[in-house]
Amino acid sequence: MHLYLSDESRRAGKAQSVCFPANAREIRQLLLSDRCSPITLQGGRTGVTAGAVPDGGLVINLSAMDQVLADSNHADGTAVVQPGVLLCRLQELLARQHRFFPPDPTETTATLGGMVNCNSSGARSFRYGSTRDHIRRLDMILSDGDTLSIRRGQYHAKAGLFSVTTGSGRTISGALPRIHMPEVRKHTAGYFIRGDMDMLDLFIGSEGTLGIVTEIEIDVLPQPKHLWSTLVFFEKECSALRFVRMLREELYDSSFDGSMLFDRSDSATDQPLRQPDQPSQQPGQALQTEAIEFFGVDTLNMLRLAQQEGSALTDLPPIPAGCAIYAEFSSDTRGALEPLCRALGQQIQAAGGDPGRAWFAFRGPDMQRLKDFRHAAPVCVNEQISAIRKQHPGITKLGTDMSVPDCCLEKVFDMYRTGLAREGFCSSLFGHIGNNHLHCNIIPGNEEEYQRGRKLYERWAEEVVRMGGTVSAEHGIGKLKPWLLRKLYTEDELQAMMELKRLFDPEMRLNPGNIFG
Repeated sequence: MHLYLSDESRRAGKAQSVCFPANAREIRQLLLSDRCSPITLQGGRTGVTAGAVPDGGLVINLSAMDQVLADSNHADGTAVVQPGVLLCRLQELLARQHRFFPPDPTETTATLGGMVNCNSSGARSFRYGSTRDHIRRLDMILSDGDTLSIRRGQYHAKAGLFSVTTGSGRTISGALPRIHMPEVRKHTAGYFIRGDMDMLDLFIGSEGTLGIVTEIEIDVLPQPKHLWSTLVFFEKECSALRFVRMLREELYDSSFDGSMLFDRSDSATDQPLRQPDQPSQQPGQALQTEAIEFFGVDTLNMLRLAQQEGSALTDLPPIPAGCAIYAEFSSDTRGALEPLCRALGQQIQAAGGDPGRAWFAFRGPDMQRLKDFRHAAPVCVNEQISAIRKQHPGITKLGTDMSVPDCCLEKVFDMYRTGLAREGFCSSLFGHIGNNHLHCNIIPGNEEEYQRGRKLYERWAEEVVRMGGTVSAEHGIGKLKPWLLRKLYTEDELQAMMELKRLFDPEMRLNPGNIFG
């Protein structure tokens, strides 16, 4: 039982019992047999905000509900899964049909139910968006044992008013809170609420506080025919940021001759960027940018040390000094490869870098090595925190999960670097820079540094909100970050969200502590 009292946040809780239902009927029996105890939902326990950590009551772990109920349907591009299906297993099954599920969180042992509850995204969100963008239907059980099935397009709120019908024929209706959500590409902080919205979206990213997901219908896409990646090293972080701007604005002409159509003037970074729903190439062109990731100077120093000690990335060449940008590209034609390399070389030079310092991967094994590089950063940070906690058990990782509008990328980057330098913290800055979503990890060495780091985090959050950004882009709030949500929303707005929860969970039994604290 001890294993199920914690998750990747390293926080531990307590529970009366842990249950592993195999189907929706068994979940319903659990709820009806005990109508009082708080319920904590679990999947793969890969979350980092303690959302799956119980504080008493009953734990319902959904890992036994791991069946793929309907493989990819080529007619409509969907699959149907239970919530306990692991992402890595689903991707393996879909790969046999040359298809894939677009969300790409770092932890591939995440479950589909957990991804729905946290609206997971990851590196490929630059092109494909988050989990919300690929959900067609959810089947759920409410805290009183009633059922609710919502298909996209079935229920819409109108001017903030909504009504849905449960499996028993009961109508749940009410008014959505009047809140202003940040206009950013990634946002998972509190409930997703718009005055005129598809009600399915309310439950995606709700962190298990509204209902227990029992079945998920998802969109699956054809695999790109050709996929390439590169890791570009820069001496200066300002050059890496300029390269990111170029990647996000880059267009290729229809002949793929490598022509550079972006503005190389100093004002290029002031030009508007494409929006998430716009293609990154002109109509008829096959080349797509799949992902853009950043690794700061401090992160490369950390990875280089791990490589030298033999604990990580030993099958890669020595990691150079400086910072790096990882990018993935896809195309339907292999003929795009040569122009891509030529165009990237010109971009690297224009950004102030050296194309000779770039690593390219064109084959499966090499692609995997670069992916391993991408995933090694959070692993190394977590290992450092685990080692520090042996002497200071009250310390947890202080890792930001905030994103900002396109125009504020350089501003938020400077905010992080200035704060870290002023406080003298050990740090690791990396993340999904294609979506202006950087994970700035403060690595405190003792309790005093931890408290100073948390105060700095609070100041950062206030500044990000002033920029129009969000305090949580992909990990959610869980039980660790309700204090952050209060930087984004007023107490009246949070109270209105809680009243919305009461409509679906009158006794406030489901995942107590998540989102609201």
